[in-house]
Amino acid sequence: MPKQKNSAGTTPSRSRMIVLLALGIVSESPGPIHSQEHPEEQMSELSAGLIADMEEVFAETRGMINHTMTVRGHALEIMAEEGGDPTVVEASAILHDIGIPKARKVHGSSAGPHQETEGPPIARAILTEHGVSQERVDHICGIVANHHTAHDPEIVETIEFKILWDADWLVNFPGRHRDKTMAEKEAAISEIFRTKKGERLARQMFLE
Repeated sequence: MPKQKNSAGTTPSRSRMIVLLALGIVSESPGPIHSQEHPEEQMSELSAGLIADMEEVFAETRGMINHTMTVRGHALEIMAEEGGDPTVVEASAILHDIGIPKARKVHGSSAGPHQETEGPPIARAILTEHGVSQERVDHICGIVANHHTAHDPEIVETIEFKILWDADWLVNFPGRHRDKTMAEKEAAISEIFRTKKGERLARQMFLE
């Protein structure tokens, strides 16, 4: 299938195609950039590629880039103690909000369920281009599809989902519980966080 062209009749760059895909302007992936699965020792190369794609999608919303990178940092810290598949954990952290621009365009809202609908196809296209295995792609997309509502038990019981859930909440917790008492915050932390490391970090960050 020939590559789609823009209104000027030229073929967009790969980075531009990622943006167009995320906004729902095109439905075709720019095509694979790697032909084989990345071994763990090459995760840094994969990370750099995923981060670059994420930054393209959020180019006009620096706050989303900052949010994503902070979630990534927390996820890596939690994973160092809790374990999990490094590729799944880091890719999920980088791509968990990737559906926000398209959700706003299609639904007029970036509410969690809309993110969970629009994000996985975009994440799947990006991950496939980077040569990530089908099994990992399915797992990562499942995490993206559950990161607000946690509705699929098969996904939410995995350690990789629990790490992403906790990492995202470490960033979002202050805004959701700013006016709560210490007792209310402590109760919320006990209810929300799903890993021992995540809960411990939350207590250090928000109760001490």
